[in-house]
Amino acid sequence: MTLTAPATTTAPAAAPGLPAVTCAPWCVDGTGHTDARFPEDQVCRGTTVEVELTRRPLVEVADDEWRRETVHLYLQRRPGHTPVVEMYRGELGESVTFTLDEADALGLALGHAVQQAKG
Repeated sequence: MTLTAPATTTAPAAAPGLPAVTCAPWCVDGTGHTDARFPEDQVCRGTTVEVELTRRPLVEVADDEWRRETVHLYLQRRPGHTPVVEMYRGELGESVTFTLDEADALGLALGHAVQQAKG
């Protein structure tokens, strides 16, 4: 014998939403993250920038679909914290988090190296 619960005709009540947080001007959500389940999930995230690594071999990203590997980076701000730059390689690569000062220093160093190489 199998016991089953009686069918209900009404949907369960929706969980109350979280109060909106003030999003950073660069946040792609922009609505205060009221759909987050927990306050610590109300994270602002900027647009992801992808840089194709043209010297790396092609990688299969789907069935018979190949692409160059990429480096991804975006701005992120967790509740109660200052913004950081998150960077990772590939689809599930290990990420590196930079403070804004660290990201700025890295950007300047990369730019300087490129200028030196170009003469």
